[in-house]
Amino acid sequence: MKKLCFLLSVIFSLSVTSCQQAIKEMVKPEASGGPYEVYFVMPADLRGSALNDTLLAIYEYPMECTPHGDEYFKVHYLSPDNFKKQVISIVGNVVIIDIDPSNASEPFVTIERDKYSKTQVIVKLHAKNEDDLASYLPQMQEGLRRIFVNAELKRRIAVYEEESNHRQGDRLLRLQNVSMLIPESVHVPGVGAKDKDFFWVTDNGMAKESHLVVYSIPYTDQNVFSLEGAIAVRDSVMGANIKGGGEGSFMSTNKKVIYPEYKALNVGGKYIGELRGMWRMENGLMAGPFVCHIRLDEINKRVVFAEGFCYAPNDNQRLLIRNLEAALYTLKLPSDNMMGEIEITLDE
Repeated sequence: MKKLCFLLSVIFSLSVTSCQQAIKEMVKPEASGGPYEVYFVMPADLRGSALNDTLLAIYEYPMECTPHGDEYFKVHYLSPDNFKKQVISIVGNVVIIDIDPSNASEPFVTIERDKYSKTQVIVKLHAKNEDDLASYLPQMQEGLRRIFVNAELKRRIAVYEEESNHRQGDRLLRLQNVSMLIPESVHVPGVGAKDKDFFWVTDNGMAKESHLVVYSIPYTDQNVFSLEGAIAVRDSVMGANIKGGGEGSFMSTNKKVIYPEYKALNVGGKYIGELRGMWRMENGLMAGPFVCHIRLDEINKRVVFAEGFCYAPNDNQRLLIRNLEAALYTLKLPSDNMMGEIEITLDE
């Protein structure tokens, strides 16, 4: 009987602890701060140091294939004392500098998630002195940026899961037999879009525009999953379907100002070809950045292209193109579980 009572006591204790933890998680606030903003938590005397210059070079690095070289992140500074304040500690993207002379190890990086707020990511940089850390970080720079890019993409996808345009999502499923979360703001069919084989929606903006397109071609050659092959398909299909205002004006890939880049991504164990570059209107004046995801639909023996492109000549285009990019990560083919949970698992 005593053993039974003890067992029941342990089970009760574990249940209470579990409930308390669940309640604690529920009451955490949402992460604050603007999208694609990073907060450096460091003493004031480090702000003019070589370490600070190294960190700025990493996080204010120009985004690939953007016309104005928009930086990856906007950087803010917090002192360690200010960061301890509850209203400030909930910011979403945090870099904490931990310089400890007693640290005998080589510099290293640790990551904490959801510590003070939901979806928060804290990157801690540890070293015994600032010079060692400044020398160590450049070899880590792409991964350090990707940690926060992934966090921002996931936050935006969570917004789309709550606020996507179901009407256009259903239309895409009917036309192309793929699913994708269509942002509520990007829901107007493009002018002259051919519904039978070309899905195109826009926000119909005036000073700036956002667009999403989805189309597919038969799979005949693996060369489509290469820089030149992907560009050739893009120019053929986009040029035929997206026209400018003047006669003989059509969309093409700009290969003169910034040459496009192709990258192979592993997202949740699935291969995605990422084509990123600049578009322009031939015989026209419009231009801007684009990002395209390319997937093989093995069931239907076709290649699916999903692209976001924007136009904002007088504005920073980082947020526009990143928000469209987040939608691309929600693309699901018939071979995927199109009703399953969306999860970005890019290597960091």
